[in-house]
Amino acid sequence: MDLIRRNARLKRLALSALRLRLPPTPLHRLLLAERKLRRLFAYELMRICYYQPLFELECSAVGPGARLELTPDSKLPFVENCSLVLGARVRINARTTFQGARNAPGKPRIEIGDDTYLGSRVVVRAGLGVRIGARVLVASNAILSGDPGHPLDPVARRTQPAPLEDLRHVVIGDDVWIAEGAAVLGGVTIGDGAVVATRAVVTKDVPPRTVVAGNPARAIKEIDPPMTVLSGADRSVLSGGAGRAALPSRPAGAS
Repeated sequence: MDLIRRNARLKRLALSALRLRLPPTPLHRLLLAERKLRRLFAYELMRICYYQPLFELECSAVGPGARLELTPDSKLPFVENCSLVLGARVRINARTTFQGARNAPGKPRIEIGDDTYLGSRVVVRAGLGVRIGARVLVASNAILSGDPGHPLDPVARRTQPAPLEDLRHVVIGDDVWIAEGAAVLGGVTIGDGAVVATRAVVTKDVPPRTVVAGNPARAIKEIDPPMTVLSGADRSVLSGGAGRAALPSRPAGAS
């Protein structure tokens, strides 16, 4: 190394060697595709034969089509002191936590509705229970908690969990979107179709079809109801006949 530092020519050669690169070729494209397929096959095989059966043993009930999604850094969600019930076609990221409060009167029930998705590093902590509706999207790093975890008293906090009177139910309606990093805390009900913005902290009920944001979260927008899409038969009935014959005729002279 000292020789390279003292010799300018060797130093230039060493620097040039450090900058060498081989442009991608069709062979590298083939190797990349092979690597992706191999990893996908290996992950699916591990999921089907090992990790998903283990995860389902941790659940009280699992609907048809439920899927555990493996990640490079986690293959099995953490499930502790709760009764976990999954609906049909639920998708759960493997880096997810489900916990029940230690002072709950029994194992708190965490219920997740059909076609719901929970992303990476989501924490669901049940006080008295958590119900997540159907077709809900919960993005990465979100927290849903009806258990504050600890008492406010500093001395009691040394050894005791949150007291029973501080535990709450959390209810998430159908078609709700909880964005990345949001927190839903305490005895909160979020209405159907609502949206919780990124990093919002929800401590009060959210009306249906409402967007909330901020800390504490406040309503910033109401979502318009969806337009009804009529079938051909419905359009025919509303127009007073069937098919094109039911449409009003063009007035004379109209272009």
